[in-house]
Amino acid sequence: MQIKVDCPQCGGDIVFEEEIEVVRCHYCGSTNQISGKSGQPRFMLPPRWTATQCQHRISSLLSSKGAWRWKKKGLYLVYAPYWRIMGMVFHWLLGKKEAISPTGARSWDDAKELKTKLFDFSFPAYKEPDLDLASLGVRTSAIPLQLFHHTRLSGNDIVLPVEISLREATEHSSSFLTYGFSDRNFRVEFKDTQLLGEVYSLVYFPFWVLEVEGEDRSGLLIIDGVANRIRKTVWDQNMASFFQEHKPSEVAANFSDLRLIPFVCPVCGWDLPFSPTSKTHVCATCTRAWVENAGTYQEVEYQLVAVPKKFEHATRYMPFWDLRIQIYTPDGVLKNRSGLRTLLPNLPAGRESGKDADSILFLIPAFKIRSTNALSKLATLFCVNPPSQQLRPKEALEKEKFEGVCLGGEEAEQLARVALISMVPRYNRRARNIVKKSKITVETSRLIYYPFYRKGLYFREANSNHPIQRGTVVLGTD
Repeated sequence: MQIKVDCPQCGGDIVFEEEIEVVRCHYCGSTNQISGKSGQPRFMLPPRWTATQCQHRISSLLSSKGAWRWKKKGLYLVYAPYWRIMGMVFHWLLGKKEAISPTGARSWDDAKELKTKLFDFSFPAYKEPDLDLASLGVRTSAIPLQLFHHTRLSGNDIVLPVEISLREATEHSSSFLTYGFSDRNFRVEFKDTQLLGEVYSLVYFPFWVLEVEGEDRSGLLIIDGVANRIRKTVWDQNMASFFQEHKPSEVAANFSDLRLIPFVCPVCGWDLPFSPTSKTHVCATCTRAWVENAGTYQEVEYQLVAVPKKFEHATRYMPFWDLRIQIYTPDGVLKNRSGLRTLLPNLPAGRESGKDADSILFLIPAFKIRSTNALSKLATLFCVNPPSQQLRPKEALEKEKFEGVCLGGEEAEQLARVALISMVPRYNRRARNIVKKSKITVETSRLIYYPFYRKGLYFREANSNHPIQRGTVVLGTD
C-alpha cells in the first residue's frame, strides 16, 4: 500500500510504501522520520472523477444501463470506511500425512509442516447501507492513499461512521488467516497460527451516488468512485432514507495524525543513517540508538557482538532480538536450556552460567527478510545453536554498517513460539503434546547486533558461520 504526504520542507509529494519508516524527498533531498504510525491510521482513496467530470460522464454510464431517459437530480460523494489488515501468517501443522508409494500403496506417517503467507484482507467497517463492495481487493496496492482529514472534504461530502470495532475486526479477520492452507491428505493433531507484524488501518473508499427519476419511480445509482462503474441501483429510496442522514462530523474527531519529523540525532544533532524500513537508528557519532515514539525519539539499549580475533572480512551488523524466556508446561516450568533438553533431547549441549542458568536464550532476526520461510529457518537455527556473545565496546562506529530493525519486540515474542514448534522433532509425540499446551513468557528482551560477512551466495555470522542466502535479505544500507 502506497501513501502520499506533503514534504514539510518544500511541499512536494512524497509517496512511500506502508512499511517505510524514513522517507527522503526527491525534490529537496530532505530526510524525515514518519511519526504517528502507531494505533490505527486512517487513509482515503481519492475519486478518479471530480463532481464536474462525473456530471459530464454520467450520461455514458446511464446509456450502458439502457436508462438514458432517466432524469438526473442530486449528485453526492460518499466515503465508506473499510478495515484493512496486513501481516505475515505462520501456520504450523503437526499430525499424520498420507503418503502414496510408487506401487500405489497408501500409508500414514508422522508429519510436520509450516505454511506461511502474506496476509492482506479488507472488509466494510460499516453495517448499513449495502454498497455492494465486500472488499477493496488490489485497489490499496495499486493507487497511492492520502491521509484522511476533514480539510480534504467538501461541505456536501457524506462520511459513513465506523460501526465495526477494532476487536470485532480482529475476530472477523482471524477466521481468514488459514484460508488456502487446507490439505486433505493431512490428519491434523496440533496446529498453531501466528499473525506477525499486523497493521490495522481504516481506508475510506469513495462512492458517487446519483439520485434519478424514471417514468414511475425514483431511486439511487451507486457508482464506484475508483473503477467508475455502476455497482448497483436502489429503487424507491432517497438519500435521507438510504444513508439515514449520516453526517461527516460523526467521525471528524477520529482522523489520523500522521506527520514527518526531522531525522537527526536528538543528542548530537548529526543526521542518522538512512535506512528506510528501520524502526531503530544507531547514531554513528554518539553511538546511541533511537526509536520514534509519539513524535519524539526515545533511546533504546543495544549490544554489539565482537568479531573473532584476526578476522579480515568486511562485516555488516545485523540486529537480533535477544529474548530470555521461560516455558510453562503442564509438567512444570522450563527455566533454562538444561530443562529444555529434557523436552527436546536433540538440542546441543553447552555451558550455562549467569543469565543462561535462569532463562532460555532465543535469538530472533530483526532485519528484513523477504521470505517468511527463510525468517523462520534462521530464527530456529539461532535458537537451537546460539553463536558466541563476546561483546565489543561501542566505539569507532563511523565506518560500520548497521542493518535496520524491521521486526518489533512484540512480533519477535510471537515468532519465538514459531521457533519453539520448529525445534520439535516430528516423531517426538511427547514433546508435541507438551508444546501444544505450553506458554512462553519473556523475562527480558534487548537488541543485539551480530557481525555478518559475505561469502559466495550467503551472508554468514562471523563467530558461528550460520548462513542466510543473500537474496533473501533486504539490505537497508549501502
